[in-house]
Amino acid sequence: MNKINLLDCTLRDGGYVNDWRFGQEAIQDMTEKLANTNVDILEIGFLKDEPYQPDRTVFNSMDQVKKLIAPKKTGVSYAVMCEVVNPLPLEMLAPADEESADIIRVIVWKTKRDKDGNVLDALQEGYEYCKGIVEKGYKLCVQPARVDQYTDSEFVNMIHKFTDLNPLGIYVVDSWGTQNAEQLLHYMHLADQNMPPEVLLGYHGHNNMMQALSVAQAMLKENFGRSIIIDASVYGIGRGAGNLNLEIIAKYLNEYCGKTYDIEPMIEVYSQYIKMIFEQEQWGYSVPYFLTAVYNCNPNYATVYLLKQNESILQFKKKISELSETDRIIYNKDKA
Repeated sequence: MNKINLLDCTLRDGGYVNDWRFGQEAIQDMTEKLANTNVDILEIGFLKDEPYQPDRTVFNSMDQVKKLIAPKKTGVSYAVMCEVVNPLPLEMLAPADEESADIIRVIVWKTKRDKDGNVLDALQEGYEYCKGIVEKGYKLCVQPARVDQYTDSEFVNMIHKFTDLNPLGIYVVDSWGTQNAEQLLHYMHLADQNMPPEVLLGYHGHNNMMQALSVAQAMLKENFGRSIIIDASVYGIGRGAGNLNLEIIAKYLNEYCGKTYDIEPMIEVYSQYIKMIFEQEQWGYSVPYFLTAVYNCNPNYATVYLLKQNESILQFKKKISELSETDRIIYNKDKA
């Protein structure tokens, strides 16, 4: 039977808003409350090669993760994320065991640029890193950043490449919220047609154009011939315009897909922690984030504009429209 899996990324994607500084006690309490929502997968932060600080959901050792998630709640899988451009070296990652995170999600890049600005192929680097994750005994989810940059043939080739690793899932990722349901369903069907049936199809979206909920609902109505994963966070906390709202999609899944997620702990997390963060560092739909989506531009430019607001929105529109393709994709602090 095909299954719908709901993944909570509040403590991971939400960390883009506050530098992952939720506070040590808050992190422990939020982890427990979010597990009590009965989401299928709970993602608790990043694995990075950085000094560990207990008040942040950024870890450099699986032992730190184990302490946070113990005891693991029955029926919930626990996940952390790595990014190939700033990875935790594989030699620092202990092999998986029953107490560790179950899943490691890896953000892979199609290309990257060297210090001279030359474009380099990055998929092979991502493949080798993901291979190392699997060899350590973890379940793997592959997150190809900015799916819209792939042609159909490139996307299919990428799918074939990573399915060789027998991953738990491969995602369609709308990193900057630039795609509508029709565009993303196109990639989802390409993935569905080119993956073994046991590989899950994932969706991770952002709300730059208020598309995340409609895309998730459209995905559910497609009845793909495989299990799926949908990412969401409490109150949509996340990078730029934020993510799909966990409480909204959970209610929808309960009403129309036979799920039994407990929304009460989601509201508690919002009331006790997320509301206060929002009052200091706002996220969510705004015209500047909409414009970065229109121009397929890194949303960090809108973040800077919203902090300073020292020019009109029309001036902002003009300036991002004049950015080079390189500067649109790779955030240029000087240009910002």
